[in-house]
Amino acid sequence: MDDIDKTIIKILTKDSRTPNTEIAQQVNLSESSVRARIEKLVSSGAIKNFTITLSDSHLTLLENALKIYSPSGQEKDISDFLFDTLTNLGFSNVHRDSANNVFGEIGSGSPTLLLCGHMDTVPGQINVQIKDNALYGRGASDAKSSLISMMIAASSFKDKLNSGKIIFSAVTDEEGTGQGIRELLKANLQLDCAIFGEPSGIDKITVGYKGRYSVKFTCDTPPVHASAPWMSHNAIELLFLLWNEIQTEIQTNDDNHYKQITSCLTQIEGGTADNVMPGNSTLICDIRYPFGYNPDQITQKISETVSNYNSKYTFDENTKSTFNYEIIDSTPAFECSKSSVISRSVSRAIIKKLDLKPKFVNKTGTGDMNLLGNQMNIPVLTYGPGNPHLSHTSNEHITIDEFLTSIDIYHDSIENLFDLLQRI
Repeated sequence: MDDIDKTIIKILTKDSRTPNTEIAQQVNLSESSVRARIEKLVSSGAIKNFTITLSDSHLTLLENALKIYSPSGQEKDISDFLFDTLTNLGFSNVHRDSANNVFGEIGSGSPTLLLCGHMDTVPGQINVQIKDNALYGRGASDAKSSLISMMIAASSFKDKLNSGKIIFSAVTDEEGTGQGIRELLKANLQLDCAIFGEPSGIDKITVGYKGRYSVKFTCDTPPVHASAPWMSHNAIELLFLLWNEIQTEIQTNDDNHYKQITSCLTQIEGGTADNVMPGNSTLICDIRYPFGYNPDQITQKISETVSNYNSKYTFDENTKSTFNYEIIDSTPAFECSKSSVISRSVSRAIIKKLDLKPKFVNKTGTGDMNLLGNQMNIPVLTYGPGNPHLSHTSNEHITIDEFLTSIDIYHDSIENLFDLLQRI
């Protein structure tokens, strides 16, 4: 432990909520260096049992949001909370749609920026508590911290926008089937840019998500007694053969996972009894593909393979097997240009606040920005505080400093964006 570490401990002892950026100024280091030192001090045991009082109104707002359990399909209470909060913060035109999405506006006219996050979480409650300078709770990372941070940042522009409008939206069912964002798209909003609040990490900007197919395969064969398997075909085994052939044909290998076409078997059902060879089976798989790849190649290969299997296993009426498939969900890939006005706005805000150049990342999952970006053909990116690897885990949390810092970054991003758009 050197003199700088001792100074950091002294500052935190006086006020454990002191942002890393302020500490960095006092010890003449970058924010990232201070953050690394604090993490090392905590892991070594030099700093133990941080206790933080949620007296700050911003933290209290996030804490209250986390205390409302809101898994997909059970968002009414959090929707009510957000509706009231938007009203109290001075947003105009606060309203809800048929999907229980909540909207509020700051300013009027154009250009128009959408700030969108989701209010729902995955199932599984986590006790809301403060520990080691972090706030724990379901949704702390994914993605109530982003949602509340964007809301606070937008509210600071009340009566300050000379021209232009901020639309804040909290959508439902993002962790489910995406009913919230699909309903939002029906509103025909006139937008110029959008930011989706999801955990990217405080110094990273997500500009790309893969596309996705969810495909259901079925196989039906004449069921027979398990003691005479030669009399028919096993539906489960046939679907495995079909799936393995499709998987081999469509998957690609690349050191960059984002550029890969991947497939994953997610569900399989079949059989009726332990002494009957399965006469029917259902298999569901998840297929991901990168931006720029023609997804029709995937559906064409699936169609050809299923057709071949139907021909191959119909030679005998007594053992005829029927194969079918259905695309049960489809989300197109999307990428936002790193030189777009929204990318530059958020990048400059991060540089200003953290004194470092942000990293643009592409993710192997999919997000709501895929749907909105493709339908509206506008610059859209995803940004938010939190470690994405903590999402959906029993250890989900957000560091308090990162949450508070993200409010400033969202604020400066909004300011940068409207400045840039006014010049175009």
